[in-house]
Parts: sequence; C-alpha cells; structure tokens
Amino acid sequence: MADYLFVYGTLRKNHDLKLKDRVSHQLQYVGQAKIGAALYDLGRYPGAVKSNKGPEVVGDVFLLADAERVLRFLDKYEGITPGRVGEFVRKKGRVRLRGGKQLSAWIYWYNARPKDKIKIRYKNYLNYLKNKSIQ
Repeated sequence: MADYLFVYGTLRKNHDLKLKDRVSHQLQYVGQAKIGAALYDLGRYPGAVKSNKGPEVVGDVFLLADAERVLRFLDKYEGITPGRVGEFVRKKGRVRLRGGKQLSAWIYWYNARPKDKIKIRYKNYLNYLKNKSIQ
C-alpha cells in the first residue's frame, strides 16, 4: 500500500529548505491538494489545526518511496518523540487533489491551542510568506 505525505509549510515543494535534500530522493511529487484546516503563524513555520467545516489549507502531496525512513527523519525535524507530547502530531487524514481525487496521507497537525497565534488568512503558506515580506 502506498504511503503519501501532505505538507503545507516549510516542507513544500517550492520552499527552499536545505533539510529536504536529505530525503528528496525518497519523495515523488504527486501534486497540490487541500485539507480542511485553519493555518496559524508560529514564527519560523506554520501550524495547521484540523477543521471539518470552514477553512482549507493548500499544500503538496508526495508519494514516499521509503515511508518508514522518511517519516522517522521528518518526525525528528517536527519534534515528535515517542511517548512525549510535542508541538506537532502526525496522523493520517483525507486530502483532496486538484482534480478532485481524494487519498489518505500523513499530515503533521499543530498539537496546541493557537489562542495567541496569528491566524493566516491565506490558504497557502507560500503566498502568505510572499505578502508578509512585502509589508
């Protein structure tokens, strides 16, 4: 069974993050997709909070060649440690590709209450960054 990963922030296809070079050969780009979520500015990166109705977040979907290896590496990057509650949690969720097809993908969800965080009005974190740097 294929394992997919949905990313919405610093791991996006067109975001320059050197860390991705270490696993890029294990990632096959599938396309853009959306999830039901609200997006928050956490400083140097965003966090998505699941929403069953309302806002959507745009991101990229990748097929994982060696899911266990890639997810272990990305869990470390996202601060996920077994047996410890962290800032993010990785769970499977439904994503909708541009053409309408739905699939199940791993998603890193923000695992805290965003009460004092800035809500990103853009659905797309990369567009938010462009507009943020202009202001």
